[in-house]
This record gives sequence, C-alpha cells and structure tokens, in this order.
Amino acid sequence: MRGKKAMLGEVLGRSGMASALLRALPGGRDRLLVLAYHRVLDLPPHEDDFAQDPELVSAGIEDFERQMRFVCRHFTPLSFAEVLAHLDAGRPLPPRPLVVTFDDGHLDNHRHAFPVLKSLGMPACIFLSTDYIGSRRMFWFDRVALLLWAAPAGEWTMGGERVRLAAGDAAARREAAGRLLRSLKRVPDAERRRQVDALEAQFGPHVPAGLAPERSALDWNEVAEMAAGGIEFGSHTLSHPILSQLDDDALAHELSASREAIARRTGRAVDTIAYPVGKAGAYDARVIAAAQRAGYRLGISYETGVNALSALDRFEVRRLAVERYTSRPFFESLLALPGLLA
Repeated sequence: MRGKKAMLGEVLGRSGMASALLRALPGGRDRLLVLAYHRVLDLPPHEDDFAQDPELVSAGIEDFERQMRFVCRHFTPLSFAEVLAHLDAGRPLPPRPLVVTFDDGHLDNHRHAFPVLKSLGMPACIFLSTDYIGSRRMFWFDRVALLLWAAPAGEWTMGGERVRLAAGDAAARREAAGRLLRSLKRVPDAERRRQVDALEAQFGPHVPAGLAPERSALDWNEVAEMAAGGIEFGSHTLSHPILSQLDDDALAHELSASREAIARRTGRAVDTIAYPVGKAGAYDARVIAAAQRAGYRLGISYETGVNALSALDRFEVRRLAVERYTSRPFFESLLALPGLLA
C-alpha cells in the first residue's frame, strides 16, 4: 500500500495538482499538521561513505529550504505554544496550521536548519535529549551505527544473535545495525545500557581517529541563540531511553529533569514532550500519565497521521515524517492530501 501511495503522490506532485489543490481549496482550520525531522545535512555522493546512520538524515540542505518555502506559501507555521494558546482560549487556529519539529537536538539543526528557518521567519520546535547537549558524546543509537560501521570483519555475537560482518559491505553493516537497534528498543533499559556498553568495549577501539564527529549535539549557547531567534524547545527526555522500558522512578526522573533543564536554560515554559522513538510500544498509558504528572501539556508521538482539532488527543499528537528520500512531488502531495497519503 505504501508503494501505491508513493506513486500517487509522485503523480499528483509532478502534475502540479497538489499545489493547485492548496491554492483552490479554502484554508482548513479543523486539523493540525506536524512535520517530523531529525537531521538536515548533505550526505556524501556515495552514501556508504557516511559512517553514521543515514536513516536519521531527513533532508539535504537545499531540499529542506525548498520544503520550508512550500510550507510558508501554503500553510501557517506555528509553535506549539501558539497552538496551546489558541486551544486554551477556545479560538480557532489560523488557516492551515502546521508545526515543524526536530527530534534529538543534532548540531546540524543549528548549522543547517536554523539559517533557513530564520531567513523565512518560521517557528519550529526542537525536542532536546538534554544529557547530550553541550557534551561530546554521540547519541547512543547513532553510536551503535558507527560502531558496526567500523567493526572488524568477522562473526560476532550482538543482541543474542550471531552476525557476520564483511569488510567493505556497508549495506550489510547498516542492516545489522538496524536489527540490533530494533532489538535494543524492546528490552528493559538496564539491559539496553549493558548491551551498548558491551558493544562500545568490543568495537570502540576499532573506530579510526577522526571518524566520529567532534560533537553530535547542540550546546546550550546554540540553544540560547535559536531560542532568541524564534525556535521553541521541548523535551525528548534526558538520555533518549525507551520510556515504556523504564521503571516508575527512572521514568519520572527522565521526564522531570529534562523539562527543568530546558526551562532553566531558556527561561521559558516547557509544555511539550516528544516520546523517544514514539511508535506504539515505546510509550503507553503509564508513560502518558507520568508526562502529565511532570507538567507537560502536549505529548508528541511518531505515529503517522493528521490531528483533527475537534477530537485532538493532546498526549498522542501524530506527525508526518520527512525522510531523505521524500521527493519534492511527494512532499507537496503529502501536505495537500495528508489524509489520503499519510
């Protein structure tokens, strides 16, 4: 079904029908679109030369600017604070409301995405995993991908299964990293940490000097600069665990401490959290209740869909993910007909 939707989106976009529909139809105020990004950067000509996880790259720099210009032409970009203000007051949102979001807090959000957003006067929300902000550590999931990319050839036991890694076979290494990450997201958090530490001890010494980035995440000065430039910040927890795999005390700490850190550093209320991974199983009713107790007013998932404002579940807000392979025609069609193509 995904393939048929992609084909339809390509046809509608290339024919100009998507843009024509947006120009012709009245601006809808009854639904909220939320776009989900991670990283914005240009991959090398040969993707196999990229030692980190390419699945975290949502768009190249030119593609991102093209997408944001399209959003500005046809939608009303908002922050979540503006959305909440309208909802609290019982006022209708502006025509075609849309929020742009980024998960994790990658350095390229400042280097590549922020200049585009600033030039267009666009708000956006970046969800920060605050333990990484201002540190030199890679996000744990990106580090796993790098470790497998750099691992020696041979047969290894990872996540309870035997994995064969061949020299120069980047595709197989990425596939192995994907399987391992899926496994790590399904185990209790203490076990996840144990396995990641074991992987680091096993393969960390084999990562060539200079291969790992000097810094993966934003620092607090960059956060402050972007906050002054119209960017909103929400929580993505402290350490990016799978929230449903935490015990109650660890869950409360991840939710509250990250919220307090962002509020202290930005001087602004932090009302919104994006659940790490954000798919079914990564958060549940217990996680939602804990988020409410921690003081959040919106919970953002990674489930695909459109948010009908008349029946909005404030703690299961859906998003439309943008990926590096999202073409211009499909992007435009998706925004014009999200109910059909999402």
